[in-house]
Amino acid sequence: MNRSINILLLVISFPAMAFAILVAFDIPLDFLRTTAGQMPYRGTVFLCFAALLLLLIARRSVTRWIGVGMTRKPERFIWCAEIGPERKKQVRLYLILEIVLAAFFVFISWWLTPEAWPLTLVYGLLMLDQLVFLLVAFPWFRVGVTHKAVVVSDREVRVLYFSGLRRVEVQQQTVYFEYLENLQLFFPVNCIPEGSYTGFREALEDRVNRDKVFFSEKFKDLQ
Repeated sequence: MNRSINILLLVISFPAMAFAILVAFDIPLDFLRTTAGQMPYRGTVFLCFAALLLLLIARRSVTRWIGVGMTRKPERFIWCAEIGPERKKQVRLYLILEIVLAAFFVFISWWLTPEAWPLTLVYGLLMLDQLVFLLVAFPWFRVGVTHKAVVVSDREVRVLYFSGLRRVEVQQQTVYFEYLENLQLFFPVNCIPEGSYTGFREALEDRVNRDKVFFSEKFKDLQ
């Protein structure tokens, strides 16, 4: 989900920034017989872009905090562990890059034109949300097994249910869960800390019907 929302944020940000550039440099709009700086309802356009961005940011933020709230208490799980140190480094880097990118958009939208203040405000909220999430939630990043699913919570939340599961395998440092109707979910192997693979595998095998779920040899060989 985090990846899809990031893509949507960029998809909306490009035309929003393009519109800010048009307004800032008062570029002629021949098809409207006016210039961008004189176009009516400029503020409404900026508000619409900002509202779309805010909805996406709010959805991602709520989902993230719910996810880390689930894994914050390991006693709720049959098996639970902090995500592996290599994965932690990757997640920290991704979050820092997202903070830097949000700061860049804050500066650009503010620098281009004061009329783009809704965009500046929303990107500022995005930057603040990312920073707070990094500082506060980072110690709660975990992977766990419940009675009904595997839950992986770091910069995004993945819930891989056991219902309909037919195959579990490892390919290219990724654990794949394959379901009926060609549905496939996955998470990186390094979410599981080294030395905890056996505990994870045993907890998983105890919760599924071994007559219906196939485990690949690579998955069985995780140590």
